[in-house]
Amino acid sequence: MSSMFGLSRLTREQRRLWKIGGGVILAGTAFKFTYFQFSRNLIVDDMEDRHLRATAKLKESREFAKWAQKDREQKLPPLTEEQRKQLHRYLELVAEQQPQVYPQRTPQRKP
Repeated sequence: MSSMFGLSRLTREQRRLWKIGGGVILAGTAFKFTYFQFSRNLIVDDMEDRHLRATAKLKESREFAKWAQKDREQKLPPLTEEQRKQLHRYLELVAEQQPQVYPQRTPQRKP
């Protein structure tokens, strides 16, 4: 095998240097691989923890939103027809004044 790579033509010192260089490259590669795996595991574990915390917070927020909606509905009486018309008109006026914020639906014409 050494003749295939031309190592047999090198002097003893040159072969020793090549072996040291190859060992440094192999050790560096092994270190980088190990460090990458370690870093990756830390990142993945942290992301899993963050995901679990975020999922729990989301569930808590949704439960609170349901409770708040029920609470609001219990405290407020339903709108009368007149109030409903006034609210609808107000929303139309706001949409006319701020079309970039409240885009209006354009009525489709029938041919």
